[in-house]
This record gives sequence, structure tokens and C-alpha cells, in this order.
Amino acid sequence: MYTPTIETDIPLADFTPTFESLEDRVTSALHSLMELGHMPEPSEDDRQTSRAVFTGQKDASDEDLSRPEVIVHISALLNEYDRTVVKSAAQLRTYITNRLILETENPDPRIRIKSLELLGKVSDVGLFTDKTEITLRHRPTEELEQMLRERLTKVIEGEVFEPSSPESLSRTPQLDVTDVTGD
Repeated sequence: MYTPTIETDIPLADFTPTFESLEDRVTSALHSLMELGHMPEPSEDDRQTSRAVFTGQKDASDEDLSRPEVIVHISALLNEYDRTVVKSAAQLRTYITNRLILETENPDPRIRIKSLELLGKVSDVGLFTDKTEITLRHRPTEELEQMLRERLTKVIEGEVFEPSSPESLSRTPQLDVTDVTGD
């Protein structure tokens, strides 16, 4: 029989670990369990607790997440949920593609054209995707400095404004009262 030696003189951390989500907490605990090689089978009570935590009916307490059985079952629920979401997305994609194929037989030419266009935009086909091509020209530092100097010179020279005559500064039209009232 193995008797573990527990060292009680090791100081605890001054902070509690923070996690952003339930998934992070469960993943961290599950990795610890896997390192120990201990993957227990959850009881029905553990399953109910983990379902309540997973659905949000109950907050995940430290006590709940310290039970290996609850951790194992929550991890299984999270994995199944991820697979279901991916499967649902793939099924929806297939459904939409199939519906578009059916719409290509529509008697209305506008609907046929739109269906064909949308089918062409499917990423697997990629027929009507908009592609933007960007060309980068690398220039030497000296050339960039020269271009910058030229532009700065143009800006500085452009700021100097000398009116040709004093009359050009005050060219506001003189209005008579009759112009405004119409009398």
C-alpha cells in the first residue's frame, strides 16, 4: 500500500487563478487530471451538477470544479456541444447550397441568375469572389526621405499667402435693405 507524503510547510500562492471562461477552467482541471492519470466515472449526481453548470442554471463553484467527476462530465458536454455546432454549420451550408441548386431551375430568370451567382460565390467554387491585389513597392530609406522633404517643402511654400491687392481681402458684397426684404 502506498502512503502519500504531504508537505504542509509549502506556502500557498498569494493570488487565486483567474480564468476567462468555464471552458478554460475545465480544460485546466482536465489537464491536471490527465497528468495524474485519473479519469473517474461520474455518478448521476455529478452528471446533474455538470449539466446545471453547463446550461447556466448554476454558477460553477470552486467546490463543483474541484470534483474530478464533474470536470470529466463538463468536458464531455463541452466537446459534444462543439461537435454539434460544427455539424450544424456543415448541415446548414449543405442545405443552403442544395436550395440554391433547386432555385437555378426557377422559371423567373432573375431568380435563376441570382442563384447561380450565389452558388458561384460559395468558397469551394470561388468563381465570383472579389479579389483585391495589393502591390507593395519597397523603396530605400534615402528615396523616402527625399520624397518627404519635397512634399514638406511644397506644404511649407503653399502656406505663404500674399494677396495681390488689399481689395481682394475684403470682397464681401454690399447689400441694401431692399435686396433682403424684396421691397
